[in-house]
Order: sequence, then C-alpha cells, then structure tokens
Amino acid sequence: MVRLLGANPTTQLRNALILVFLTRASFALVIWIMSGPAGFFTPDSDGYLRCAQSLLHGSFSIYGVPEIYRTPGYPLVLVPAVALGHPVVVGLLENFLFAVASAFLIWKIAEHLCPRDNRAAKWAVLLYCFEPVGFIYADKLMTETMFCTVLLLFIWLLLRFYSAATFKALVLFTVALGCATYVRPVTLYLGLWMVPLLFLFPRSLPWRQRAIKAMTFIVVFALFLAPWVIRVAKVSGYRGFSPAPDFISYFYLGAAVQGRLEHKSVADVRDKLGYYTDIVHDNYFKRHPDQKGWSQAQIFQFQGKEGRKVIAEHPFLYAFIHVKGCIVLMLDPGVTDILKPLSLYPEGGGLLDRVSDQGMSRSILWFVRVNPGGAALLVILVGQLMVYYFLALRGLGHLAFEPRVLLVWLVLYLILTSGGPIGLARYRAPIMPIVCIVAGAFIASKHSVASAQKVLREEVLPAAVD
Repeated sequence: MVRLLGANPTTQLRNALILVFLTRASFALVIWIMSGPAGFFTPDSDGYLRCAQSLLHGSFSIYGVPEIYRTPGYPLVLVPAVALGHPVVVGLLENFLFAVASAFLIWKIAEHLCPRDNRAAKWAVLLYCFEPVGFIYADKLMTETMFCTVLLLFIWLLLRFYSAATFKALVLFTVALGCATYVRPVTLYLGLWMVPLLFLFPRSLPWRQRAIKAMTFIVVFALFLAPWVIRVAKVSGYRGFSPAPDFISYFYLGAAVQGRLEHKSVADVRDKLGYYTDIVHDNYFKRHPDQKGWSQAQIFQFQGKEGRKVIAEHPFLYAFIHVKGCIVLMLDPGVTDILKPLSLYPEGGGLLDRVSDQGMSRSILWFVRVNPGGAALLVILVGQLMVYYFLALRGLGHLAFEPRVLLVWLVLYLILTSGGPIGLARYRAPIMPIVCIVAGAFIASKHSVASAQKVLREEVLPAAVD
C-alpha cells in the first residue's frame, strides 16, 4: 500500500490525500444505496441545519428561539450547503475536504516529529485513512470531522511554537484552539489544561518568558471567546460560553447516578427528568410545571445545579461511572456507528443503553445473539483498534520529550472530558489522529532499523571482511 503512494514526497502526499477522499466518498455511495439521504443524518444533524438556515436570515436560532446550546462553528460551515439547497451533497463534500485537510495536517505533524524519514507521515495518513470512527463520521452531517481538522491545526501550530516561541506563533495556536471551541465546546477548559505545559515548555525559554507566554495565552484565548459569551448573555441572560455542561450534568451525569441508585435504566431516568432536544418542550414542563415561566438561562442553571448536586452527594459512585465511561470511550470499536447508516441497526437505544445499565460483557453477549454479523465485525474492529493502540504506545518512545508530553496531555484531557456516562466511540474521533501519528512514528522507526540492518549485513560487513 505504501509503495502505491509513489516515490516522490510530493506525489506521495497527493496520492495519500486522494485516497482519503475516495474512501470517504465510496462509503457515502454505499450509504446512499442502502439508506438514502437518511443514512447521513443523526438526531443532532437537523439542529445544525436549522441553525445554518437561521444564519442566512441574520440570526442564530431554532424555531425562532435564540440558540445558545450549540455553538456557531459547524452551522456556519453548513450555510453554503443550505443556501444552495443541497445540504446533504454539499455538506458531505465539505466533510470530505475537512478529512483531506486532517490528513494533510497529520502528514505535516508526523514530518515535524520525524523530520529525517517521511515514512512516518505516510504510515500515519494510511492508518488515519482506514480508522473507523473518523472514516464513518466524515459521512455524517456532524461536527466530528471539522473539529478534528481544527484541533490538528492547533497541535501543528503549537508544535511550531515549541520550535520558535514567538508571539505570532502563540497567537496562531491560541486562535486555532478558540476556533475548535466554537465548533465543539469540549475544548473550553483545555485553555486552563494547557497552562501547566506552557509554564514548562518550551524548555529553551527562560522560566520568566514561559510564564509571560502562558498568561498571554490565557488572555488571548479568553478575548477570542468573549464575543460569543457576550452574545449568549445578551439574548438569554445565561452567563457562560454554552449551557451544554449544565444539560449534560442533569440528563446524563446525574441521571447515570440516579439510575444506579434507583436500579433503573439511564433512558428511564432521563425520561422521568423530562429529556428533550433542540428546545424545551412539553415533556420537560410536564415533569417541571413550576418552570413554565422560566427563561432558557434559568432552566439550564437549574439543570446544572441539580446535576452537580447529585454528583456531589455520591462522588465515589460517580467516579466509578466516569472511569467506566472512559474505558468504553477508548474500547468501543464503533461497530454500531457503521451499521446505523446502512440501516442494519437502530439509530437510538440498543447497545449503548445496555452498556450503561448492564455492563460491557452482558451487552456484548446480547449483541452477539441478536446481530451475529455485527458481532463478527465487532471482533475485526476490536482487533484493529488494539493494533493501533499497541503501535502508538510503542511509538511514544520514539518521540522527543516535549511533543510526547504534549500529545499524552491532550489525549488525557479528551478522555476525561468526553468519557463518563456520555462515553461513545464517536467522541474518540479527535483522539485517533494523534494515535495514528504516534503509531506511524513507530512503524517508520522499525523500517529504519530494518534498513540499517540490511546495509550493515550487505555492505558494511562484507567491506570489513575484504
């Protein structure tokens, strides 16, 4: 496969990017044949398209209500798709281009980490090309592909900052992180998570300069996000970047704890709490009639307070649930994400709810019984995932100390913030490109060792004997 990319580095990069595009487009064709346009949608896709439609009319809303839960990054990208009247075709094309951009950034990052041998870049892109989660969600009208691209841009610019710690380089990687946060708020607290690293690295700078740059990073990051915070406060009264953490605390984190305490499924607890999507509707007000006159901000603040209260009352139980969810995040191979767009698995419920309620082993046994074909695919994907992890763990030892710490630090953050009761294979999407990069470094190092041994055996030793 690597030889098919060509000998010239420019040709290799071009062919690798074409391969990434064609694999995504081919799978999209299969989905279209099996499921039609519905195969490219998830329960969240409609909300992003409605937000994009509202942007065409100078607002950011759903059903006329100002949208404060979703951020504008991905809906803004979907505006051309909606304006042209072909949201699926144009939206997917945008996703494919983001996937190609991600592959390009993976190549550049791998080249930066392993400058003496571009085989690391080739292998990293090939591993990314066939990595299931990124592969699948390029064919969904969702934020994953765009978010991965912007996050990889942040990593690349940060690594360049490590090489030349100028103010311009600092501003560039900070803005990239801000753009990623506008796509998905999960990186909101990454700003604080990065501060210790910026105090420690790059080690070529005196401690005082590192401290100044760390504080500058915080200021620039906060200023970049400030316009959206002001907008949210103005239209709703909510103080914060997004109320997503409040909603998640109530309907997912707190609900998971309540489900364990009451011996009920998480789905049943969420229904009892009045779970809703997009905007507050009657089901929620039936459960909370006293909140009918409340504003969006008041409702979200109530949800955040109640969710955090449940967690605070049962910290050890929640810690167990969160760790379990982190394990699910990293080990769930995403087989159901492949079967759903092919109409071979229901969009909601199923394996995910069973994992939360009955545990991993019992859920897998149930899945094997009801879907043997999917179970076979499950075995294949688990094997592939374990190979990727093995190669990446071995590859860490072949990286310089500073980038090694950075990549591990980022992966740890993404696991902790995306795990817990909401842990899904989908949320592993921004982690896997990092895994592919590090795995590519290991494969390249093994090739280098093999090449050195061959030269030693075929040229150096015979010359010494002569």
